[in-house]
Amino acid sequence: MKPQFRISVFHSLDEVSADWPSGATDSESARYHPFQTVTFLRVWLESFGRSGRRSLYFIEVRDDGGRPILFLPLCIARRKGARILEFIDDEAADYNAPVLFPAEIAWDRETVDLLWRQITDALPPFDFLSLSKMPRDIDGIPNPLSLLGDRPNEISCHGNDLRRTWEEVEAGVPQRKTLMRKMRNLEKLAPLVFGLAEDESERREATAAFIRQKQWRFEQTLVPGFDVDLDKRDFFDKGTEVFAREGMLKLFYLKSGETIIATIWGLTAGRRYYAIMLSFEAGDWAKFSPGSALYYRTLQWLHEHGFEWLDLGIGDEPWKLESCETTFPLTARQSAVTLRGRLFAARARLIAALRATALWQALRPLKWKILRGVR
Repeated sequence: MKPQFRISVFHSLDEVSADWPSGATDSESARYHPFQTVTFLRVWLESFGRSGRRSLYFIEVRDDGGRPILFLPLCIARRKGARILEFIDDEAADYNAPVLFPAEIAWDRETVDLLWRQITDALPPFDFLSLSKMPRDIDGIPNPLSLLGDRPNEISCHGNDLRRTWEEVEAGVPQRKTLMRKMRNLEKLAPLVFGLAEDESERREATAAFIRQKQWRFEQTLVPGFDVDLDKRDFFDKGTEVFAREGMLKLFYLKSGETIIATIWGLTAGRRYYAIMLSFEAGDWAKFSPGSALYYRTLQWLHEHGFEWLDLGIGDEPWKLESCETTFPLTARQSAVTLRGRLFAARARLIAALRATALWQALRPLKWKILRGVR
């Protein structure tokens, strides 16, 4: 006998039920990433989502007895004349997933297809479905929506398993002996202080440091930074205190004397820490690897305080592959629903092919050089 689903769709976070998690440890039964909490979604709406170019749908799935099964934040965005159904994300979330509750349901493809049809039947029409970055499980509970995936996600997530002994974790730190020597050399310059920003003044100082440090890095790598992406800047700058009030924020920093030389801005959900933004001072500081030093001390702190994972999130950069022993594969699905959706998909494939050419790769950075020069 197939399970019976009750679908409710809300257009505002003010309308969702109290069962929807808000903070880091808001529910004993729900399993979720921070990117689907009410707090994260509110900060997202005040930054990435403030353009109003999307219709928002907060979906609650319950069984016939009213018990929660799965909550899901989706939106329909308009791009190039097409209506795109996707997760609420805009590259702000490392994982796109539902909030899951323990349920006695044998999830298979047929059951998930039934649930998905009921969800989409409750939504307005759309032309193209774009689901990305879907994990296979959420804190040990299988993610049913990952069964919708028809391809691997292009990029994976990576993390460190802190359930091991500290000796095992420490042994995996890249070039540890060299790093220890660099940390000792830093100590010779000035007292080296590892800290967790506990009050507003500390958080403001650390946030200002990482925004400045990341902006420098953006400019060196010729990609758009906080100077052009004000949504991203406001997410961190204005969202820091919101996340701190909800107990979700852990903002680590490393000081040499009075100078913050590295930061890690991250959020927690359960016993997992998501290191979302990492920054470090360049110039003469680079030879001391301040970012690696802070990462080492953060691993140590999280292990001592009972965290089970340090999650570096999405991205296959070499330093993540070197620093992490665990990869979290993700699935995705792209499918056209209407003729307009097929035209949108064809255009997207053409643009992707153009961007893969050597000429495009050579010219793209010049755009940001010119824009910054004008500013």
